[in-house]
Amino acid sequence: MKKSRLLLLACFLLGSYSFSAQATEVPQQRLDQILAMDPTDMAKSGAWTTAAYDRLMGYINSIEDPELRTLVLDMYDTPQSTVFNGTASADALRSAPATGGPGHHHYPGGLAVHLVEVIEIALGWLNTFDQVHGIRNSDRDLVIAQLALHDWSKVWYNWDVKTGTVVKPDWFPGSWGGKDGLAKWGWMGEHGAVVYAELLKRKAPEKLLFGAASTHFDPHWDVEVTNKDGKAEGFNPAMKEAAEYAGTAAPQLNPDKRMAEWFLSSYSDGSWSFSHYVAGKSAHKWIRSVAVDLGLKEESPEAARLAWFVLSRISDFKLYKIYQDADFSEDAVKEVIHSVIADSAAYEVK
Repeated sequence: MKKSRLLLLACFLLGSYSFSAQATEVPQQRLDQILAMDPTDMAKSGAWTTAAYDRLMGYINSIEDPELRTLVLDMYDTPQSTVFNGTASADALRSAPATGGPGHHHYPGGLAVHLVEVIEIALGWLNTFDQVHGIRNSDRDLVIAQLALHDWSKVWYNWDVKTGTVVKPDWFPGSWGGKDGLAKWGWMGEHGAVVYAELLKRKAPEKLLFGAASTHFDPHWDVEVTNKDGKAEGFNPAMKEAAEYAGTAAPQLNPDKRMAEWFLSSYSDGSWSFSHYVAGKSAHKWIRSVAVDLGLKEESPEAARLAWFVLSRISDFKLYKIYQDADFSEDAVKEVIHSVIADSAAYEVK
């Protein structure tokens, strides 16, 4: 397929978004304007990141159980780790990414996008339970609350505009485990430990704690394994680690008393393999390639900030769909990225 036809196809795939192959020139003044933007402003001015945040807050506020709703709202309205004595900005949920490096939802507002995404996937499973199995009255409140909080600690994933990277507080736990190939939890500790420890410290319902942990540990397959060094890894060891941080007793998952709703966390967050390794990494690669076309160095902080801007305007999922439907043409998707950089008005809050 010739390039001209690929570009026309990309234009068609953008749907309501305006696109013109002749409108992709980016004046230096425009580039400077983008690179000077604060990450929080990027998230708040992006139409789709704003829509995702509003949708997320709608779900949280729809929780009928007052204990769960109050807990979730408090942890995001005034984010504070009582275990590690850390506070985050009240705008953190609006601006934080869902991962610490180029990959899934790595852009300002990406955390809120990820949370609403997994909540909607899980609610789809609840609908399946109802329509296929005739199961009524599943715990919708629990499903929303556990997924809303599973990555809560990422409000401390802070943008460093000087380096174009995400930095974490000095107190943040390090990752461990999975280094010998026997187990797969190389990220034990880290953001999971912060969430679990906080929920333990706040005496959150055990069903909520286990539901949040089930996003990272399947409550059937990942209960516990011993690596070759004799160190236990998995769900129950993660609870023990968090309890040590929180100074509380460590609850342990009883395989005979597993809630069906916990598995919905595993199913929904399992989309990570596509969102991180395929859509996310591809989008960052394409945007950095465009950055080179615009005179920036591929691995520079400026190229990173350009990626933050573009992805707060158009989803990495959307970019991958354009690429796929254009017969996997990088030229087509890069032309779309050029057009967003040149004129992003159609992608921004009016």
